[in-house]
Amino acid sequence: MKLRSITLALMLAVACTLYAQPKIQIAGGNKFDFGNMHRGQKVERKIVVKNTGNEVLELGKVDASCGCTGTVVTNGTIPPGKSGEVLITFNSTNFTGKVHKTVTINSNAPSGATVVEFEGNVIQEIAIEPQQFWFKDAEVGRLSSAKVTLTNNSSEPFTLTSYQSPRAGFTLTLPKDPIKPGSSVELVATLKPESATQVLNETVSIRTSSKSESEVYVRIFGSVKEFKFQ
Repeated sequence: MKLRSITLALMLAVACTLYAQPKIQIAGGNKFDFGNMHRGQKVERKIVVKNTGNEVLELGKVDASCGCTGTVVTNGTIPPGKSGEVLITFNSTNFTGKVHKTVTINSNAPSGATVVEFEGNVIQEIAIEPQQFWFKDAEVGRLSSAKVTLTNNSSEPFTLTSYQSPRAGFTLTLPKDPIKPGSSVELVATLKPESATQVLNETVSIRTSSKSESEVYVRIFGSVKEFKFQ
């Protein structure tokens, strides 16, 4: 009889251990929509993480796909019945049109990692085509040029006010007149390299007077070789 009581007690203890566990729940569901945003805009959303289990929930690393980040902004230890917050941010600089991204919240919940999905629509009022200045086989000490076409897709005129580039010898000519809605301008860049490099991969930022896109980015691609007199 005594042995049976001990066995029953052990079974109850094991059962309690099995059923004592944290459970993670995202308030409002695991999907949300940022809606419309202008290219270059950074948006954020705080999501509430609930512990619906009966053991302490420990939030671990938050993994994010390209273009977004996730950060635990409250205590990562959430007692049963309590809640915490995770901040999800998205940088739309390198995106246009519809986007779909995920953020993975790791925790000690038996269900494993929790995936949160979000969507959004990136509106590009300032379009650039192609999206890079291409300097193919540029030569040290010699002037090379490349160009892109910038189009105003907004309903208001804007001007290009300044630019910034980390590449020595890079020059960009900006138009002085405002760019009217629906019109395009050709931007011509020149490069007089100071040293050779196999790969050019940098970014030039262009400041604008646009209220929605105050800064646009154009990549600088190509290569630079030593000049050889023929």
